[in-house]
Order: sequence, then C-alpha cells, then structure tokens
Amino acid sequence: MKLSISQSITGCPDAVIRFVAAKKPLTFSDHELSQVYLDFFADDKILLEHKQIRSIRLLFHGGFTTLLLAGFDSAVSAPFDAFREVLAKLGTELNRLKIQTVVLERFSEVTFAAEQELLEQAACTLPLCEYTFDRYLSKKAARREYQITVLANPEYQDALAEGKSLAESVCTARDLVNEMADIMTPEELALRCQKLGEEKGFSVKVLDVEDCEKAGMGLFLAVSKGSSLKPRLIVMSWNGGEMDQPPLGFVGKGITYDSGGLAIKTSGMESMRFDMNGAAAVIGAMCSIAEQKLPYNVVGVVAACENMVDANSYRNGDVIRSMSGKTVFVRNTDAEGRLTMADAMTWCIRNCHPSELIEVAGLTGSVCSFYGDICAAALTADQDMFERVRQLQPLTGEKIAQMPYFEEYRELLKSPWADLNNSPANGPGGILAGFFLDSFREEVPFLHIDFGAMPFTKKTSDGQPEGATGFGVKTLYYYAKHRCMTKR
Repeated sequence: MKLSISQSITGCPDAVIRFVAAKKPLTFSDHELSQVYLDFFADDKILLEHKQIRSIRLLFHGGFTTLLLAGFDSAVSAPFDAFREVLAKLGTELNRLKIQTVVLERFSEVTFAAEQELLEQAACTLPLCEYTFDRYLSKKAARREYQITVLANPEYQDALAEGKSLAESVCTARDLVNEMADIMTPEELALRCQKLGEEKGFSVKVLDVEDCEKAGMGLFLAVSKGSSLKPRLIVMSWNGGEMDQPPLGFVGKGITYDSGGLAIKTSGMESMRFDMNGAAAVIGAMCSIAEQKLPYNVVGVVAACENMVDANSYRNGDVIRSMSGKTVFVRNTDAEGRLTMADAMTWCIRNCHPSELIEVAGLTGSVCSFYGDICAAALTADQDMFERVRQLQPLTGEKIAQMPYFEEYRELLKSPWADLNNSPANGPGGILAGFFLDSFREEVPFLHIDFGAMPFTKKTSDGQPEGATGFGVKTLYYYAKHRCMTKR
C-alpha cells in the first residue's frame, strides 16, 4: 500500500472515504465533491449512525467513483478503538470492491484527537487489511497495489510514514509467528533478524552454543537440549541516543516450537509454532524504532530455541543453575519460556546495563483463562512503568491489565531443593510466572507482560485474518518513543 498526502482531489479515484459526524447532516471538505454530491442528493436527509458505513456510486471528474461514508461519534468512551474499528471495516470494503486508488478525505468531522494522530492511526490500520499469510497455498489471492491519497496538511507526512512503518512492523511480527516451525528454526530466526537489521538500520549480534556456555546460561541451554536444532541468543541494538545513555531493554520469548518437553503437551501442539510471539513483538518494534530513528538507545534480546523431547531432554525434577547463579528446581518442563528469558534477562542486564527492562511473552495458560482474548497482563514493582504502558493503550489498542504485586506470592516459588521452583503446583500460574522472572531483574526497573491469548486468533475479522496478530509491537515502539521525551 502506497500512502501520500495531497490537498485536493485530482482525477477520478476508484473510491473516496469520508468520515462524517454521526446523526448530523453530511459535509465535505473538498468543494467539488460536495457540489457533485448535492447535485445528485440535494434532498437526501441521510443521517448515519456511529460506525455505520454507506456506499454511494457517483459521477465525478468524468468517471465514476465509490463514495464510502462512515458515521462517527467522537464523544464515545473509547474513540481510538472505535476509529480503528471503522478504518478496518473500510479496509475490508476496499478489498471487497477491488479498489486500487483511494482518496481519504480530511478528518474535519472527527474531533476527539488531533489530525496528526488520526493520520498516524489511519496509516497504521489500513495496511493491516491487506495482510495475508498464503505462502503455502497453491492458489493465492490476487494482490493489488493500493494507492491511498490523504487530504491533509503536508507537514504531517512524518505521521503518515510513522503509521505505515508500524503497520509494516506488525506484519513482520505476524509473518514470523505464522511461519512453520520447520522453517522458523532458531537459526532461521537469527538470520531473519540480521536481514531486518540490515534493511532497517539496527545492529544484530548472534551468540551460538559455545558463547552461551561461556556465559553460564544453564537455564537457556537446558531447555534446548532435547532439540537437534542449536539455540541462538539474538541481540539487537539501536544506538540513537547519546553514547553514554543506558539503553532501554526488551526481552522476548523465542521458543520456536514447544512440545512441552518431557511434560509433553496432550493437545494444541499444532499451534506451538506461535510460542515465539514475544520475540516477534520485540523484533517488530526494533524495526520501527530504527526506521523512525528514535533518539534513544534500545536493545532487544531473544533466547531462541526449541523445547523438544529426546534422550538428552532436561527432566522434570532437575535442578539447574542459571546465569545469575540462582538455582531452579524444574517441576515442569512445559514452563520453559520463563527459564530461557531468565537467562536472557541476566545477559541483557550484565552486558548492556539497561536503564529499565520490559520482558514480553505469550507465557501462561493461566492468563489466557483469566483474561480471555480481551487483554494481556502485566506485573511489576515499578508502578511508574505500568502507568506509562497504561497511558499508551488508546494509541496502541493493545489492552494490558495489571496483576497484583504482593510479596506473599514470592513465598510460593520457594523449593527445598533449589532457590526457585519454576512452576509450583496449583498456584496462580500467571502471577507466579511474573514473580519468577522478577527474581532475575537485579534491581533494574522491570515490567513483565504476559500476552496470554492476544498474539493469535482463530477468528477472522476486519484487518485480522486467522493466525498471528502482531500484538505487542506497538506497545514496545510507543514506550520507547515516549521515553525519548524524558531521556531517562
């Protein structure tokens, strides 16, 4: 999809999109379009409901165009969510009509946010409606090159570019998660990161097994032992800030396939290629951070491996020493993500010295069950960090609730055989997973986000096919962007 800004409509586009105030008479910012509409519908008293879309065929500039009218009430309780929902519906309609050239009229009747913010949201939402993962289908849908011209102030070109970049990064994350596990191996994930780094401008360092052994990453290496595929620690760096500025750190779960290990899963293994969705979110965010040249230092770390079963697999009941020196009793080999991320966190903290650390993963069934497909869950001892994430939610549309942080939960992680139990029986799983990882933060301000069920869907909706959603990319990007303003 190509996006550009103009101040007037030239020629006859295939379609014109106009947001109008719900339950109020239609108006247009373009004089010629307004006149054409009045010539045909002078006596039409149409009033659109909130989020109602109406399609009208008009003779315009010597040809025919489809006028797509979208009713919108700026006074609703969650206007950003509603705005994105309407944009996604319009994108679906453009696909259905096989539209190629589109003019997006000025947002003069949408008043809940500044024009610049609305442009960014439109540029981040409409391209997602084109997304499909059909790499393995013999018969693929025809692809069209869309050209959307937005009537807006030319000074807002940067907002349009930023939104487009975020949409591309979300699609990158979707591609990484949707890819089949026999293709998206730890080594392949590292190679794709290196290619993206070359394209977008961030640097990538890849540590192999020997490097991880020298670092003492016992937890990470234990999880990978059952696989014939070698693990990779992937370190992505964007140095947009001052040389001596401590970076913002991101750590993402990179389990490219999860069988459960010796605690083998009894169902759902066909979807376990999705288990590296945290890594995909970090990678996608790093793409936009570098592409938008944020004036901040950011490092992203992914411990990529498979959790498989063979004679070398780590066992339920093993005690393993982490890179931090803490020992862990492995009650459940299917609680592997937190083990790999604990070592990834330690590596990041001791080698990159981040000012603060955000760790993301689709980690527990507990969060899936409790929060459903509505929101993710966060745990932190640093309330300011969660507040910064919470304040971003209107922009991102990625809802994140806060789990309780009470020290009594930490007591449940104790084991008579080791410093920590990776998965205590019959406990509040999502909270305990967060506290387990919190045990490795080494006094660095830390926020744990369990994506739960948000990174993938079995339903098709406007702008979202079945499969990966790219959840988390926008939260991490905007968090980094907003940290630029405070220069912490």
